[in-house]
Amino acid sequence: MTTAVFVHGGWHGAWCWDLVRARLDDADVPSVALDLPMTTLEEDAGVVREALERLDDGAVVVGHSWGGSPMTLGASGQGNVRHLVYLAAFLLEAGIPVIEHATRRPTDARPAAETVGDVSIVIPDAAIDAFYNDVPPELAADAVGKLRPFHVSGWTRLETTAVAAWREAPTTYVVCARDLAIHPDEQREMAKNATEVVEFDTGHSPFLSRPDLVADLVIDRVHRYP
Repeated sequence: MTTAVFVHGGWHGAWCWDLVRARLDDADVPSVALDLPMTTLEEDAGVVREALERLDDGAVVVGHSWGGSPMTLGASGQGNVRHLVYLAAFLLEAGIPVIEHATRRPTDARPAAETVGDVSIVIPDAAIDAFYNDVPPELAADAVGKLRPFHVSGWTRLETTAVAAWREAPTTYVVCARDLAIHPDEQREMAKNATEVVEFDTGHSPFLSRPDLVADLVIDRVHRYP
């Protein structure tokens, strides 16, 4: 049976998918959520690749935000990938970790993180505004307390001959229309390379604000490829 494989975004962890995965459990859809080391793009992609190689059957891979880049590289060449879902995620060529020349800024608010040495650390209040602007306050406070440092080396471009996974498998891009972390118009631009485009009227983290929407979409994609 097809398994949903969840790849979290920067600073986050596997925990961020818990509400979505609970709904998949209720629907008898198997899932796994990965914990990325958030060190380099190559190492994070390796975690995705190894998870896919361990599966006995097909996979629908779901990446959020930064998680889109390790998914693009790690799922490349993996024959069991049935579908990819980019959830407000970076849909770029393999080896390019983030938008290099963003032309639109989501907000004039202060950055959600600051660099200390070789890691990026969230600024809690600013991160709540950027990541969780439509998440219930108690849930947002709990989430921001779980965020981890992100090695800035993860944003270094990687030279690779790998083909972007979205060039090999059908892909859904989910634009989050009230996103304050990645401008919705930047998302729409990346989504032009997807097979399908869906818009959620949510902020950057619908897995917390609207887990039902995310779960329903993933369940639908899993059922397409039993």
